[in-house]
Amino acid sequence: MKLLQDCWLALLELLDLAAFSTSGRSSLQEALQQPDHQQSLPGYSPHGPRFTPPNRPENRDLIIKCEYPSLGAEWTNCSTPEDRACWLKKSTGEKFDIHTDYEYDYPEGITRKYDLVVSNTTLNADGLVMPHAKLFNNKYPGPWIQACWGDIIEVTVHNKLKYNGTSIHWHGLRQLNSLEMDGVNAVTQCPISPDDSFTYKFRVMQYGTSWYHSHYSLQYGDGMAGPLTIYGPSSANYDTAIDPILMTDWNHRSGFEDFQKELTGNPLPVMDSILLNGNGSYAGGGNSGHKYRTTFEKGKKYLLRLINTSVDTTFVFAIDNHNLTVITSDFVPIHNYTTDHVVVGIGQRYHVIVTALPKETSGANSTANDFWIRTVPATGCSRFQTGGIPDQRQGIIHYGDQPVQLPTTLPSDYTLNCGDEPYDKLVPIREWTVGPASNARTGSNGAFGDNFGIGTEFTKRPLPTDNFSHWAIGKDPLFLNFSNPTILSLDNTTFNPEYVVIPEDYNETDWVYLLIDGLAQAVDKGRRQDIPAAHPIHLHGHDFALLLQSSQNITANPPSLDKLKLNNPPRRDVVLLPGGGYVIIAFKADNPGAWLLHCHIAWHASSGLALQILERPLTALKQLTPDRMAEPNRVCDRWHTWFKNETNLWHHNATVFQDDSGI
Repeated sequence: MKLLQDCWLALLELLDLAAFSTSGRSSLQEALQQPDHQQSLPGYSPHGPRFTPPNRPENRDLIIKCEYPSLGAEWTNCSTPEDRACWLKKSTGEKFDIHTDYEYDYPEGITRKYDLVVSNTTLNADGLVMPHAKLFNNKYPGPWIQACWGDIIEVTVHNKLKYNGTSIHWHGLRQLNSLEMDGVNAVTQCPISPDDSFTYKFRVMQYGTSWYHSHYSLQYGDGMAGPLTIYGPSSANYDTAIDPILMTDWNHRSGFEDFQKELTGNPLPVMDSILLNGNGSYAGGGNSGHKYRTTFEKGKKYLLRLINTSVDTTFVFAIDNHNLTVITSDFVPIHNYTTDHVVVGIGQRYHVIVTALPKETSGANSTANDFWIRTVPATGCSRFQTGGIPDQRQGIIHYGDQPVQLPTTLPSDYTLNCGDEPYDKLVPIREWTVGPASNARTGSNGAFGDNFGIGTEFTKRPLPTDNFSHWAIGKDPLFLNFSNPTILSLDNTTFNPEYVVIPEDYNETDWVYLLIDGLAQAVDKGRRQDIPAAHPIHLHGHDFALLLQSSQNITANPPSLDKLKLNNPPRRDVVLLPGGGYVIIAFKADNPGAWLLHCHIAWHASSGLALQILERPLTALKQLTPDRMAEPNRVCDRWHTWFKNETNLWHHNATVFQDDSGI
């Protein structure tokens, strides 16, 4: 069967066929992709490079072609199993490859158009029905959006939810000079109201793996998430690829139902189940054999694309009897290292290569053809029902032509500690040298730029009579107004304190440092409670350099300038802040706009653990011309009309519409 599939793919290359009707055989469904249109693009040439990407989908119906018509016939694709670092090569020797500075340079591809329809439905992913699911195109995970390095992605989102607005964020994509496409309601746009649509359009300068998800309150925990792949070079060689693997915790209740528990803390919300690419087996749910599975051929090297899309869980990912060679963290290609497990925080992604030669062992594992894929909740970084910790064995690697059997293999002896992958292992291929902090301050730790401490405090919101506990990272817990997004007020000199706006108005070559402490700052100690929890911190609009990451508290291990790693530090877009520890991150002020920084634990973000970086706002204001803002303004007008009509709301006479931060 495998030989037949390989022959078929070779035939596709020969005939240069680009598209097939969707058969639905893959667990990752195709989006509603609009008809081929690239020949109408300015500069289109039939003689530019056109090829199937090396890490193409397992399902031939989902295969796309990478196309670079504006480059001309002197450019060719140069990716081979022996050299995945190369992507495009010119006859004169120029290249787009793993060493290209993708922050600013990219090959110009084509525009790829997709449609996503958001709707209310039910979902049985693990044996029990979740009655309040919210899905893209009625699938979970959502459709796989694919593009090639340098393409423009254009996605029209149609909101068919009855009582919710929505906005869609393209996680980790830099959105250089395209602030209005970042997809954060109350920051970069108003929500898309029910029965309205909005088209996101942006250039993809990075390459690798990510995901897209709703940024409206707690919607993504109800199913509004899907994979996103941008094909490009790789820092290690492989033969073929496995489709993206999304790991997540899962509930049989809506996140909107459980959020009240987060506010009262009595008890805190818990998760029910674990899914791998939408497959799960909840204890007692009648789905014991419903596992994600894929087939390996011995001797081949497989690229795996791992994505954690959880609400509240950091996972330890492993495959029994197999090592993992880690080659990418988030969107950043790194020098390879080999391990038997990878810790994947919420929002983080890893590319790993698995050689299909199981390690020799004795006992039950010695003659196995089936091996468990394990997604183990990290110690202290998950919360499931008491006594109901889900089965960590949610996937199977199969060898041979015999029917798949439930494996009897055993895990390696790895730790389950909640912490990022080792700091010294995350060494980027493309090097950065970080300059001094342009936002350095006087006083304690002022050399490290703006300082923020995390904790909880009681607030009188959403009603003056309330006394709920909210997470905060700035001076106040974040609380935004859907109808008044920050993008419409970039020329403000002051903001509502609940918007937690941090001005960082520097030159595009300047570096901005942020010290994020897992405990409250001294100035907040009187009103803020310390809870030494780990937090996956995500910054929009940038990859950041991770200058220092300490699991000790800042008093026991105070930072100093000589402790900072300035020469090619690790970089990514999500860092796991150790419980009670601290991190110092840095980014270059080269992307004007209002960029959210937040914890990616959905309960915490909705509670208020977020702030806004206001970066060179007047430059952003000049970029956002009336033509560019016409559609965002129309979406706001439509939202205002919908929101003012009380019959549109869940409870027509409710005193409060919004009880969370809005993100």
